[in-house]
Amino acid sequence: MKRKKVTVMRPNNVWDSELIKISKDYNNYHFEIGNEMTSDIGEAISIMLKTKNWNDPIWDLKIEDINYYDIDPSKSLYWLSGGDKEWRFGEEYKCNWGDCYLKFQEEFGIIVFSIIKKSKTFKDIREGFMKYLNLPTLYNFALEKEIA
Repeated sequence: MKRKKVTVMRPNNVWDSELIKISKDYNNYHFEIGNEMTSDIGEAISIMLKTKNWNDPIWDLKIEDINYYDIDPSKSLYWLSGGDKEWRFGEEYKCNWGDCYLKFQEEFGIIVFSIIKKSKTFKDIREGFMKYLNLPTLYNFALEKEIA
């Protein structure tokens, strides 16, 4: 996830609100969520889970032409397992994300791809993440691996 310095909207806007801006060119989505920028749809949805009202119409956006090369499951898993709040500032985890992200990716990476591939809308990804990659599931894994 990149921190943005300046808002950079591209010409093909898909969504534009105060907090979230989404544009699309060819098969690449570009997300600006608060101070974060990404082209990884899984990471973007993971961040939006913490920032967006669940009844917001953004969740009904249809997904089209995803570039799967832009998806890095470890980015989604970082935010789903607590994000900056837990990994940088919290005291729940015994190590930093850089030392243990491969364990999370080996265990859950294929699930991230599977959820995104099966999804037709942002809401479908959100529901899949909440069902299969919710915080209790990820935290129990961290306890088993003595990460937390």
